[in-house]
Amino acid sequence: LRSLPLVLLALLSASTSPLGKVIKPRLKPESLFKQAYPACPTQRDSKFPQTVRVNINISNTNQDTKTSLNMSSRSLSPWDYRIDEDHNRFPQVIADAECRHLSCVNSNGELDYSLNSVPIKQEILVLQREQKGCQQSFKLEKKLITVGCTCVTPLMKPQA
Repeated sequence: LRSLPLVLLALLSASTSPLGKVIKPRLKPESLFKQAYPACPTQRDSKFPQTVRVNINISNTNQDTKTSLNMSSRSLSPWDYRIDEDHNRFPQVIADAECRHLSCVNSNGELDYSLNSVPIKQEILVLQREQKGCQQSFKLEKKLITVGCTCVTPLMKPQA
């Protein structure tokens, strides 16, 4: 729990944009903790901020979402998304791609067995909540997800 404020402070200090907004919780943090873990005593840390300034300025908002949504179907190596949901993680919901075929499709939409469809992997950072008795903590973890698929030539193993 001690490292979470340091991570938050590092993230907040990296952004000095005046476009940030103050986000205040609707319920007090101690009341949320009491509801989830009524047997645990609440401890209020006066050093932990009750409000946080967050820069939610998203760059490249003019991207054509209609084009990007059907890209997975237009690809020669099409994929579908599976939703990975974990309520003890931030972000709670992550879209993970799965290749539709082991091979690729040609321009006529027929399977081309001379090419392989393979996943494109990307490592992302997530915050994972851990409950140890009455103590909550968050651990920064790496998670490997699939963001799409691509066509490659098959690997040929020489015969001995």
